[in-house]
Amino acid sequence: MKFFSYTDPNEQVTERVAPAGLRPVLREFSDEELDSLDSFVAELRFATGSRIVAVGERNDALLIIVSGSVRITAGEAGKGEREVDRLREGEAFGISSFLDGEASAIAATALESTQVLALRRAAFAQLAAWKPALAISLLQDLAAYTSRRLRQLEAAC
Repeated sequence: MKFFSYTDPNEQVTERVAPAGLRPVLREFSDEELDSLDSFVAELRFATGSRIVAVGERNDALLIIVSGSVRITAGEAGKGEREVDRLREGEAFGISSFLDGEASAIAATALESTQVLALRRAAFAQLAAWKPALAISLLQDLAAYTSRRLRQLEAAC
């Protein structure tokens, strides 16, 4: 099962599903399971140019882009800030802070009107207690997504 969108050279996507809540990224789950997961995430909307996450901010949420696009930068604004990546629908960010609870090392800015789903650590802990199989599947896919993203970034350097 795949929660996140990523390029896998061994896999061809032939069909794109329009975003509708969690359905595009959780196609293998029943409506009941989606409804239960949906109660653990918050839907957030950002206008073009809005800062979603700032460097040094304590934000323990895993953020999944439902629509729009996000610019990821490293360094402080106005002091050597450099673009690291651009993310789009189905991609995730805030992974490190979600996993370790530390302050963000990156900044994220909406490049257009953007909608994200935020899963906070506390909500994930509740999910893991209530639906452990669902939580394990999410973590497995998050690990695969993160591994592929790191390999892409390493290849680009």
